[in-house]
Amino acid sequence: MHGVTGLLESAALLVFAAFVLVTICARAGVPSIVGYIGTGVLIGPAGSGVLAQSEALTSIGELGVVFLLFALGLEFSFEKLASLRRHVFGIGAAQVVVTTLLVAIPAGLMYGLAPVPAILMGGAVAMSSTAMCLKVLVSVNALNTAPGRLAISVLLFQDLAAVALLLLHDATSGAAEGLGVATVIGGAAALVAALFVARGPLQTIAGWTAARGDPELAQLLALAIALGSAIAATAAGLSPALAAFAAGMIIGEGDARHVVEKEIRPFRDLFVGIFFIGIGTQMPLGIFSSTWPTVLVWLAILFMGKAVVVALLASWSGERGQAAWRAAIILGHGGEFSLMLISVSTASGLIPEGITGPLLLAIGISMLAGSLLVRYGAKD
Repeated sequence: MHGVTGLLESAALLVFAAFVLVTICARAGVPSIVGYIGTGVLIGPAGSGVLAQSEALTSIGELGVVFLLFALGLEFSFEKLASLRRHVFGIGAAQVVVTTLLVAIPAGLMYGLAPVPAILMGGAVAMSSTAMCLKVLVSVNALNTAPGRLAISVLLFQDLAAVALLLLHDATSGAAEGLGVATVIGGAAALVAALFVARGPLQTIAGWTAARGDPELAQLLALAIALGSAIAATAAGLSPALAAFAAGMIIGEGDARHVVEKEIRPFRDLFVGIFFIGIGTQMPLGIFSSTWPTVLVWLAILFMGKAVVVALLASWSGERGQAAWRAAIILGHGGEFSLMLISVSTASGLIPEGITGPLLLAIGISMLAGSLLVRYGAKD
């Protein structure tokens, strides 16, 4: 009974702290992600120490990652990618590749990392926060400005690249567990093929559910698709989040997209919030006094180095100078996929915690300041 009471007290404290900080962020025009991370920092081991990082919190947060990638897959229609192909697969692809290599090569040499862990570190730095940028750009009515369109195009490729990097992580960590890279990639291909086969029946069921107009049925369908694909992936030794992304992209091509997207959103927002609270509890604030020079170097790379890469690539592709630099300011921070890549790489043992600690701290700080930079860069 005492254990249950303690669990309820921790849950109540977590919800109350999150409500207060997210409310403050909403009033200040700051994305809710900042409030969730701040909640984890405030009540986690680095703050008051009331809430420790736990397996239960991690498991719930992983559900948020599944729902986040499922919802992300719903957004990736082939038509949307085609309309922005020059920016997405031109500037966006170049930004991810150049930033990743500029970080991975020196990091690999400095820390003695193997190529894949070094690439994962570089890829984490290359990512920006899609959720934060979208929310701020919408709030200041800047989605259709030149900097806004350019930033969104780059973010689209970053999200695609994040999925590829997660697959690379799974293949490498799977090989370390004896699964083999070919086995992991083959399993991924088989899972995508199975989802394509199931697409027709799922679309029929979703259409029938939408016609019924019963929100409870729609919620159950959305959860069944996202979690069912995740369970199938886990059974095949693959990432459940990647399977959810594939399921979302396949379902998102049909008429079922809107009913599924509408019903999955509340679950996604809640569980993703818990994921970021968990990230906040892992923020190693205690190492700042001993590693602050390294943290500052990572912050300079995130705020300035990545921005210079974006601006130069955009200018070389023919974008106006002002639009290129404002888009660079918008993208000059870390993102949710940055945190995700570093977290999973540390948890799987691919990158030592002593190496990832300063970078994780720098990414968190950059996200806290990022909303102000996005707002400034959105001005046209």
